Amino acid sequence: MDSSIPVHSHNPYHGENFPLLVLDVKHKTCFPSNEGFLLPHWHEEVQFVYVLDGEVHLKVYQEEINLKKGDCVFLNCMVLHHITGKSDCHYHSYIIPPKMLSFFPGSAMEADVETILNNPSFTHFLLLEAKPENAKCLKFLNELDSLYFEKFSLSHREYRISVKLAEVWLEFLTLLPPMPSSLPSRGYARIRSLLAFIHTNFSHPISARDIAASAHISQTECVRCFQAFLGESPYQYLMKYRLHASAALLASTERSITEIALDVGFRSSSSYIRYFKEVYGMTPLKYRMQSKKRPESY
Repeated sequence: MDSSIPVHSHNPYHGENFPLLVLDVKHKTCFPSNEGFLLPHWHEEVQFVYVLDGEVHLKVYQEEINLKKGDCVFLNCMVLHHITGKSDCHYHSYIIPPKMLSFFPGSAMEADVETILNNPSFTHFLLLEAKPENAKCLKFLNELDSLYFEKFSLSHREYRISVKLAEVWLEFLTLLPPMPSSLPSRGYARIRSLLAFIHTNFSHPISARDIAASAHISQTECVRCFQAFLGESPYQYLMKYRLHASAALLASTERSITEIALDVGFRSSSSYIRYFKEVYGMTPLKYRMQSKKRPESY
C-alpha cells in the first residue's frame, strides 16, 4: 500500500497580518515544514511554483507535468496536485491568499481574482522559460523571489513584497486566455466533495454508501470517481486517511495507541496496528519513537 494520501493543506499564517506563505524546498526538505509536502494535496490559496534548479514533477489531477530550471506553474485554489522532485532539485512555492491579490473587498481587482477562483475548469497555467511571451512575468517572479529571500533587513519589507507580487499577478493576468464559460468535467468538484466528507467524518463509522450519498451519487459512480482520480477505492482512501491522522497524533501527543486508534475511527487497536504496519512499514510505537528524533523544522 502507498502512504501518499491527499490532504487539505492549511496555511499557518492564515489570519495573521501578512499571510503569504513561501516554501523553500531543496534536496527533498521543506522549510518551513508543511503538511502538504510530498503528498497529494490542495489548499484554499492560489500558488506559484518556481523552479530554481533541477527538475520538478507535478501531477494536477490526472495530468503529468515536468518543469525545469526557470519554469513556473500557477495552480488555482482547491486543485488537487502532487509535487515531487529529484534529490538535487530546488524550488520555491508561493502560496497566496486571494485577498492579497484583491486589495480590498468589493474592489474591481477582486472581481478579476474571483473570475479565476470560481472557474473549476481552470486548474493550472504553465509559465515556461522557453516561451518568449512568459519572459516578463518570470522576470517579475524572479525579482519577487530575490526580494523575499533578501538576506539583509529591508525597510517596509512586506509593502515591497506586496507591490512586487501585484506586478507578478498583473502580468500573469495578461497572459491568460479568456476563461472558458463551460465546465469540461464535474469530476473535479465531485472528488473534492467526496474527500471533504471523509476528512470531516473519518473518525466516525462511515460506509461506502455514506460517502457516495454525500455527493448524491451512486456507489458505483463513487468508486469510479475515486479510481479515476486517486487509483483506489473509497474504503482504501478512508483507511489511509485515518492512518495519516493517527500519525500526526503519534508524533505530537502522548496519548496511548488504543486511544488514538479509536479516535481516528478504528474499532480496535489490533486492526489499527495491522493496517499501520502495512502502510508505514513499522508499528505505531516505533513510528512514534522515530518521530521524536526528527527536527521540527528543516
